[in-house]
Formats: sequence, structure tokens, C-alpha cells
Amino acid sequence: MNDKIKAFLKTGKGKLAVACGALLLSWIFLLTQLGGSFSSWFPNEARKEALRKEIKKLEAEQAEQQKKLREMDEVQRKYRGMIENSWQYERDGDPELLLRRAVEITAKETEISLNNLGSVRTSRINDDFYFAELDVSFSAPFENLMHFIAKLQANKPALPWRRITANLSMRPPHQQNTRVVSNTATTAATQTTLMFNGTIRVIAFDGELPPEGKTLARIPQRRGGRK
Repeated sequence: MNDKIKAFLKTGKGKLAVACGALLLSWIFLLTQLGGSFSSWFPNEARKEALRKEIKKLEAEQAEQQKKLREMDEVQRKYRGMIENSWQYERDGDPELLLRRAVEITAKETEISLNNLGSVRTSRINDDFYFAELDVSFSAPFENLMHFIAKLQANKPALPWRRITANLSMRPPHQQNTRVVSNTATTAATQTTLMFNGTIRVIAFDGELPPEGKTLARIPQRRGGRK
């Protein structure tokens, strides 16, 4: 019997049978080692439930990541809005030079004689933004004062006020023509004059604009030597 088997193995068919058997054993070994038990190949309720839980877990993680991305997009939108509404160094020039000029021009256009116009002070908010402040004081009729404030607000960029005080003045504004009003009771009366004091404070941006369509990144470069 052994002689017959040995003789068969020496033939072409015998060698082919041995090769096929070895190949089959190799596949069985690989499947048992890498594929786990054969029972895992066939669906059952326990495996289906486990897959459902895994899918729900992945969906929850995806929803959380999408929420974080939306929050980042909202932060970036607000950040860009702050930049757009601020005084931009590259777009609008240096506020330390141009803020005073804007106030002087507006005062001249509204026929106001400035009593005091301080120098521009700056204070750093962070690496990208800083405050620029300017003190203003004058005496003027109420109508001129309102025109002055309105023109400054219409400026691009806008020039908001940090503080404003306005008190009645007992005498006409210095170097201003007194407007005369008349009615049936009086022939001449001076217009109401106000002593005005205020501080303009703008938020200025001198950082580098973040690239469009990308998340915000800290860009350390900035201009000037402000502290």
C-alpha cells in the first residue's frame, strides 16, 4: 500500500494532488488565524446589534465634529467681521496720524472751533488689535454738535465714542457767530450752547488677514512698535 502511494506521488497527478492539498491547508491556516472563527462569517442578531451600535457611535462622533466645524466657522465669521469694521492699518492708514485729521476736517465742515484736541493714544488689545483714543472738547450750538457727531459716525471706518459729556454753557461759543431767532415774544435770543467733552476710541487692526476659506491661525507678524 505504501509503495503504491509513493509511486503515485511520483507521477504528475500525485504531485498535483500534493500541491493542491498543501494549498488548501495554507488557506485554512490563514483563514483561522486572520479571519477569526468561522462563526463570525455568518450574520446573527448579536453581530447585527453590535454593528448597529458601532454605526450609531460613528454617527454621533461625526455629528460632534460637524458641530465643532460650524462653531469654528462662526468664530471665523465674527473675526472677519471685527476686522472689516475696525480701522485697518493697511486699508485706512495709521490712525495715530489720520484720526486727528478726520476730527479737524469734520469740525471745520460743521463750523465748530475746537478748544482742545489731544494727541492720539494707543493701547494694545492683542497681537492683531489695539485701541486708538483721542480727546476732543469745544463749545458749540446744539445743532452744530449733532451734525459733528453724525458726520463722525458716517465716517468710514466709523469713529465711535468711548465717553461723551455735554453741559449747558452760559455764554456763546468762542469765535462763533451767534445765531439769532425771533418770535412774537422776543426779538433776539442766543441759541443754546453746549460745552462738549468726549473721547473717540476706535479699534484698529494691524495684523495679517487670514486667508479666505481657511481656518484661523495665529499669525505673529504685526507692524509698528505699539505696546
